[in-house]
Amino acid sequence: MVSCRRDSPVQPPPVDAPSGAVLRINVVPEWEEQPFQDFTEYLAPGDYRFQVELLRFYLSGIKLVNGEGEQTISTVQLLDMGNGPFHIDLTVPEGSWYGLHAGLGLPNDLNYTNAALYGDGHPMSVNTGMYWSWATGYKFVLFDGRYNPDPLSTTALLAPFSVHTGMDTCYTEVDLFPALPFSTTKGETTEVTLRVAVDGFLQTPEETINLPAENQSHGANYPLALKLTRNVKRSLRLE
Repeated sequence: MVSCRRDSPVQPPPVDAPSGAVLRINVVPEWEEQPFQDFTEYLAPGDYRFQVELLRFYLSGIKLVNGEGEQTISTVQLLDMGNGPFHIDLTVPEGSWYGLHAGLGLPNDLNYTNAALYGDGHPMSVNTGMYWSWATGYKFVLFDGRYNPDPLSTTALLAPFSVHTGMDTCYTEVDLFPALPFSTTKGETTEVTLRVAVDGFLQTPEETINLPAENQSHGANYPLALKLTRNVKRSLRLE
């Protein structure tokens, strides 16, 4: 005869809780507070027709900051605005935090490492297009596009715009503090939003890049490279 089993059902093994808290950084590129898209025509300062074709930059040494100090949570991240919106998940300690501190670009000890040492998936791989082989270092911000100085023109955007910052001179640090502190808890995901105002790369209240006169920098035009660096720094906001 066949009968039902009366012994207790076997319980599945327990699932281990995550070993740490997770901080999810939602990266949102925008143009004049609207979603940004590459290869899309916008109006730049001076009503110049403009499109971005390639925009990437490094954030390095990302740290959580509170009243007791700083906790490093990532050595380096490569943010590609052509991939946005996107998010970065980082395992972090528990705590309450004022915000983030990071480097825009790469500090000296990372900037001059050998790119061949990094695998294809690493943000410092030679395949990212961020390595300046002739200078034995990395580009910090890669900002390429095209423009037309005539806002009434309907012809193609032919004039090239290409500004690549790099070298130790262009490395700077940025504080990303939201209006209110946030907390991270073991086994839970805390979300923050990093807004990237791409239009601010060309113009902030403090400085404007004049496209017809300031459109090329590849390691030598430091005045333009530093102006872009300052504008990028002003255009990052954490919420």
